[in-house]
Amino acid sequence: MANDSLDACLHLVADRNRRRVIHHLRQEGGGTTTIDDIVDQFHSSGSDCKDGLPQDRKNLFIQLYHVHLPKLAEYGIVEFEHRSGTVQYYPDEQVERVLDSLPGRASLPNP
Repeated sequence: MANDSLDACLHLVADRNRRRVIHHLRQEGGGTTTIDDIVDQFHSSGSDCKDGLPQDRKNLFIQLYHVHLPKLAEYGIVEFEHRSGTVQYYPDEQVERVLDSLPGRASLPNP
């Protein structure tokens, strides 16, 4: 059963966007933010770039709303309120250990 949990954790953090969301939520004081704040942070810092091209804000919002936040919620580390766009972070020891063990800046947004 522990291997299943580790596999689920690794699958969760395998995606760069989900790692960036978790990192952003870890940095928030109360672990609460909004999807709009996440989009603003990613877009303004340029950390939404893939292959050097900035991602359209609308597409970034759609990906977070329909793919990444639901996956994080399914795992249980966020609660995503669709109507208000509020995202509440619930730290998970295994996810935190995995992210903290990644070499270099693999778990952090690009500068």
